[in-house]
Amino acid sequence: MMGRTLIALLAVVGVAARCSAAESWRDMADRLLRQPVHGCSNVLEQPVSGLDEDGYGNAAWSLAYAMEALNVMYEATGDPAYLRGGLRVARSLMDARDSELAGRAGRERYMDSVRGRVMKAWGTGTYSGGRHTCWLVHQGMLLYPIADLCRLVKSGGKALAEHRAETTALERQVREVVDEFDAEWREGPKKGMAYYVGADGKVLPNNYQSAMGRVFLALGDRASRSRAAKLLAYIRSKLTLTDKRDCWLWAYSQKGPDGPPGVGEDISHAAITAGFLYECWEHRAGFSKRDIERLARTFTRAIYLGEGKMAGRLGVAGEGEPQYTAQGGRWAHLSRFDPAVAEAIGEYVAAHPAAGSLSGPTGALGFAYLARAEKVRR
Repeated sequence: MMGRTLIALLAVVGVAARCSAAESWRDMADRLLRQPVHGCSNVLEQPVSGLDEDGYGNAAWSLAYAMEALNVMYEATGDPAYLRGGLRVARSLMDARDSELAGRAGRERYMDSVRGRVMKAWGTGTYSGGRHTCWLVHQGMLLYPIADLCRLVKSGGKALAEHRAETTALERQVREVVDEFDAEWREGPKKGMAYYVGADGKVLPNNYQSAMGRVFLALGDRASRSRAAKLLAYIRSKLTLTDKRDCWLWAYSQKGPDGPPGVGEDISHAAITAGFLYECWEHRAGFSKRDIERLARTFTRAIYLGEGKMAGRLGVAGEGEPQYTAQGGRWAHLSRFDPAVAEAIGEYVAAHPAAGSLSGPTGALGFAYLARAEKVRR
């Protein structure tokens, strides 16, 4: 049965409350997945088009969430229709990498301005003053749901056997993209750790590392799990454990691999690292039950302030900016460990009905997380 705040949330978003929360979460996720998102009018049922443009920064922050929501909804329901939708998106994305587009529109347009070559990856002029650049975090955001889709099909038995040849090819393409950034991988700063640098040799922010860590976990082979473990060791060295609240906080970046732990990352970018830590727990990759319970407390004690308010940055006092607090649904996977996470999200949305929280592809992902958590708790 659902708590009163969750019933109120259903009323706010226009879905009737029923005796099964999981069914209601599915209704809301499906409704959002049928709304237009970057390059697609309906990721559940329609092919993707319009991806031959310089805008993969936007795809990484929209279409990637929709693809992940499809995977999570399959885990919540067992319905292969979600994976078929993901396959359509993945196929279109792989056909729209710079290396593919350059063959049709010319190499000059898709030349990476920093690395001096056309990459088997996705570039954009956004965030780089119009100069075409392949950002590592965008690769991680787009690759993770594709790699995880391949993992789900591989483990899905006879029911998904018809898709195995295609996902085998997709996994090979995922590895091609990962390999393009191999020269930017660094071991250290301590034994058992590793991290990525940018093409300029400077250490990349924590959410970049985490985005790629999720890809390695989804690939799942021994070498990939080893890389994920090294990235986890690096990220763990940047976590601040608070004594009073017994939860994790961290910063956006330490500016250098030896930098000490910090606080202050906005909860939108921090959700990427939270997702990596969750996957490390899920895949038994070095993040313990005690660790994940502390991560859930990051949301209930450091992000949620009560009375429908959220902090916008980890460890920074006061209510946050709406562009950050509206991303709270991307922490909903932690409701698996503490139902108070779902209650807090419900209270926030009910208090901010016009804020755009739990809408669009990030909303679909939040509701998918809630549906999966409801299933595994039963």
